[in-house]
Amino acid sequence: MRVYINLDSSEFVVSPVLTQRVTTLFFTRRDTVPVEVQFVRAGAVVELGAGATGQIGLKTTYTGDFLANDTAWTKSGTGTSTVYQFDLNLNTANLDAVFNPDATTDSVSCKIEVSWSVAGTISTTLPTTATIYNDVVRGDEGAALAFTTASGFRLMSPNGAVFEISVDNEGMLQSVSSGSTSAPSGLALRSVNGTGYTLSVANDGTLITTTI
Repeated sequence: MRVYINLDSSEFVVSPVLTQRVTTLFFTRRDTVPVEVQFVRAGAVVELGAGATGQIGLKTTYTGDFLANDTAWTKSGTGTSTVYQFDLNLNTANLDAVFNPDATTDSVSCKIEVSWSVAGTISTTLPTTATIYNDVVRGDEGAALAFTTASGFRLMSPNGAVFEISVDNEGMLQSVSSGSTSAPSGLALRSVNGTGYTLSVANDGTLITTTI
């Protein structure tokens, strides 16, 4: 994630040349997010003074402990290519505590702020909303069960004859005498409107539906 901070307004903005304020930043829980910060002024990226330090933090309220934070950035590049990168760990016990109940909480809203210090002068962004979405893929899930399609099933008629029930290439049900000696006498089905039926087979192989 790359964010731009306008040094004149202390706001997160869209880009060095588009200085409309960004009102919300978005994250996903349990990610470690490289937050690349570039400071801008007069439509261009600028480099802070030598020895500049910074930190980033997220809180649900203005007091108390961080939900997530990084106390130091890594600087790369110079001049208009300068980037200050935080590694924001969103896999914390504090974040786990606010996702309650975990199974159904889609997201939490909090405040995010970046502060920086140059030659002893501390500056901060205006507090901005951050939305942290709950994560779906966690690594401890069971594999999804693939849907299996049967080629047919068996039903037993009242006289004990067993028929193989299948569908032809046009989608029509058909019954063929089977050499098997065991099968259920009926299959329970439910219609779209909720009516229950039993599917069974007559002695001649004709399929029959009976309301339950």
